[in-house]
Amino acid sequence: MVREKSKYYNFQEPLHVYVVADASVFIWGKKPAGELITVPAVVAELKDLRSKSMLHIFEARVESPTRQALKAVKNAAAKTGDLRALSFADLEVLAKALEYKAVLATDDYALQNVALHLGLKIEPIGQPRIKRKLKHVQRCQGCGKSFEGEACPDCGTPARKRKRCIK
Repeated sequence: MVREKSKYYNFQEPLHVYVVADASVFIWGKKPAGELITVPAVVAELKDLRSKSMLHIFEARVESPTRQALKAVKNAAAKTGDLRALSFADLEVLAKALEYKAVLATDDYALQNVALHLGLKIEPIGQPRIKRKLKHVQRCQGCGKSFEGEACPDCGTPARKRKRCIK
């Protein structure tokens, strides 16, 4: 739902903001502005009574993401090189944020990186936000070539990950 144009302002402002929450929202106990949504895997990650209480106090909706959104998120995470660093809960959170085109509330840098590559907005909870998009690449220590896989196809040297900034 969008507000109608005002004679005082020359833009349309959304009335409703969706925020998809990672476990850090409930662990830190900081509620971002907007309607809070989370996924079942995040609920399962909440172990202590305080975090579980925050889930109910914040009145967060719990929804599962669609298969299409999960597939899109896995592809994006593979392209950035963050797939290995993301848990199933992280992938579900990203997929739900992608479905709603929502703000993603998280402190996880790998999650933030993939979210930026997907064009999502980020709201950090207790840690600073990442400054740049990163793409993880594997470089051969022997010949210096970029490649995919565990070992260089040219010389057989084991892979070494590096971060490359994307502007």
